[in-house]
Amino acid sequence: MEQLSLGLNLQALVQAQLVVIAPTGSFNEILRGLQNNQGFGLVVEEQGQFQGLITQREVIRALGQGMSPEEITASKIMLPPDYCLRLNDLDDPLAVLERFRYFGVDALAVVNNSGGVEGLLTRQAFRESLRPVDLLRIKRVAEVMVPDVVTIAAEASLQEAAALMTERRVTSLVVPEATSSGLLPRGIITEKDIFEALHSQGGVLSGTVGSTMSQPVLTVTPDQTLWQVNHLFKEHGVRRVVVVDAKGQMVGIVTQSNLLAAIDITEAQGVIQVLTRELNQATAELRWQLSRQQAITVAITESEQRYNTLISHLPVAIYRRDRLWQFHYVSDQIYDLTGYFPQELSDLRRIIPPADLARAEREIEQAIQQQRAYSTTYRIQHRDGCFRWLSDRGQLNPETNTLYGVLLDVSEQKRTEERLKTALEREIIVSTIIQDIRQSLQLEEILQRAVTSIQQLLLSDRVLIYRFLEDGSGIVAVEATSSPAYAIRGQIIHDPCFSRETAQRFLEGRTLTISDVNQAQLQDCYRELLVGLQVQANLVVPLLHGQTLWGLLIAHQCSRPRLWQREELFLLQRIAEPLAVALQQAEMYQALEQANANLQQMAYLDSLTDIGNRRYFDELLAKEWRRCQREHCPLSLVLLDIDCFKAYNDHYGHLQGDEVLRQVAQILECCLQRAGDVAARFGGEEFALILPNTTQGGAIHVVEKVRAALAAANIPHAKSLVGSTLTASFGIATTVPAAPHLPADLLRWADQCLYKAKSLGRDRWIAKEL
Repeated sequence: MEQLSLGLNLQALVQAQLVVIAPTGSFNEILRGLQNNQGFGLVVEEQGQFQGLITQREVIRALGQGMSPEEITASKIMLPPDYCLRLNDLDDPLAVLERFRYFGVDALAVVNNSGGVEGLLTRQAFRESLRPVDLLRIKRVAEVMVPDVVTIAAEASLQEAAALMTERRVTSLVVPEATSSGLLPRGIITEKDIFEALHSQGGVLSGTVGSTMSQPVLTVTPDQTLWQVNHLFKEHGVRRVVVVDAKGQMVGIVTQSNLLAAIDITEAQGVIQVLTRELNQATAELRWQLSRQQAITVAITESEQRYNTLISHLPVAIYRRDRLWQFHYVSDQIYDLTGYFPQELSDLRRIIPPADLARAEREIEQAIQQQRAYSTTYRIQHRDGCFRWLSDRGQLNPETNTLYGVLLDVSEQKRTEERLKTALEREIIVSTIIQDIRQSLQLEEILQRAVTSIQQLLLSDRVLIYRFLEDGSGIVAVEATSSPAYAIRGQIIHDPCFSRETAQRFLEGRTLTISDVNQAQLQDCYRELLVGLQVQANLVVPLLHGQTLWGLLIAHQCSRPRLWQREELFLLQRIAEPLAVALQQAEMYQALEQANANLQQMAYLDSLTDIGNRRYFDELLAKEWRRCQREHCPLSLVLLDIDCFKAYNDHYGHLQGDEVLRQVAQILECCLQRAGDVAARFGGEEFALILPNTTQGGAIHVVEKVRAALAAANIPHAKSLVGSTLTASFGIATTVPAAPHLPADLLRWADQCLYKAKSLGRDRWIAKEL
């Protein structure tokens, strides 16, 4: 027991890497800081000086007192500056233990003499290092349990739970179930449960106790030892158990604080004094019996037995080895850690993966060179084939060049860290998916990006979006697969089991989870459909478009059955919500695109002749000029004017004149055979032909076709000065566009040719090439 005050290196337990916050820090900053510090505590610091401490309890109490998140700042809810430890306090573990009991918190800031923060010492780290096991074995649950159990109904809100915790100054509430024999513990809700619900809901505290509480409840009886309670704490990762009688009725509660309180300083110091007196007395007796070899042998044997008894109850393996990892001694607990007995494991290196071994050796050697204790973690392959994480802490004895240390299984802690890391990475990816959905208006792109991200995140064989068709069947609109063998995109699927009742359940927001198609209770037709699609397990979430079931977001496992996690279903639901919004946005965007296309068509179309108007002509001529200039190819422009059209209108009327304009426009379009050739109404009775990649000879050929078509149409024109039928005059201009000429120059040359053709008697063409 003397090691309680002299053998612990508490400075090595101080967590130096932590998130701190300013007194003006907001509610959201407090939540993030506590989450990053794993919920133990958040240090409030200003200008390098310690100002106070915030734990999850302060957040819950503030909300329980009716404060809104907008009102909460770090300075309003933080604990005062005396909630800390000085560096010299770490030399006395019993004094540290007393301060934890006095303040009743899970962590204390460690402050240097200048008021600067050195780090955070958690109750958990202290408790794991301080193991006065004998005191825990001799005490019973009945001696430390709290008989006044604060209870709450399952139907109560989380806000009411927070208020009750604040009012009664407790960290947990038990949810009872009334029976004829009394109250039985049904569930339990803690500050941590409320804090995690608060964090997952984005700072809004909603929901009921029943939806958040943990169950079933771990229970103990009053006559069990505190050592057994401590074992339950470690095995299940909890901090409190409910005490029940022989009938299972609730009689009290034991928390980690009660357990720590059992190690009373006065009692511990008394035990130390008793053991010291016993040691002095034993020493005197041994000296008195020095001449008696048998007595010495007995004393040594008893001492070894007590030592072995103590070692056998420690959850760590104690070792002594050289710097080449050869064990000189290792306790029997090595079997619990590795599956090998001490005599089978002379060299630990053979069960450590090479990468872990290289890192551990580097960290240990670095610590030895700096003349300090070493602390490292690495994986070992257990005899059962599974990998476990060990924490290895020790120190070099320079006189014997031997390492003394302990090995502790920290696999559960590592798994927890990995789960938190995975949850954080998943949250980041989900946020990215949602942000991408909100920023894009292209529905196909939105859906494809969503299923690809989900497939990579869930590591499922296939993720798809199934869109319903009007006849009740559906089509696989988009998909992402782990293998081409699972691809079914574009496949039309008819589900004979899909009914109105099924659709109504999906419209109500319900989901479908199947972990094993062959074991689930399904209709035969639906099972056959899934098996035909290679589905072994699936998750289905509806995609709603207003009050309509637009489709389904589905994750498939094709290679094997899969036990889906609740978080994976929540993931699909979270992504389905913005996808539903995206469907509405895409529909509006498509309608807007169609409206814009219609407006653009109206802006460039001549309403009388249904060919391009003057605006369309001007823009297209400039565009073709630039293209032909880049490609160094010829561009021809033809202007044509209907001969004596005013006289035609005066004689036949404007309605008949409009009909003639439509006929001429149709003739022009029929004579243009290439995709790049365009006819446009230039104005009044004038038309224009833009002929890219066309020489003067090609343009003349097109004009002759138009003249022939006009003659074949035989449109009567009694007032023409040329003949008895409708004719036209043409001006042709051709050039290879180049600086310093402009499109307006080509138009001017064509107009000059047209004027000349009309002045020479009409019904002819004049061509000019530059």
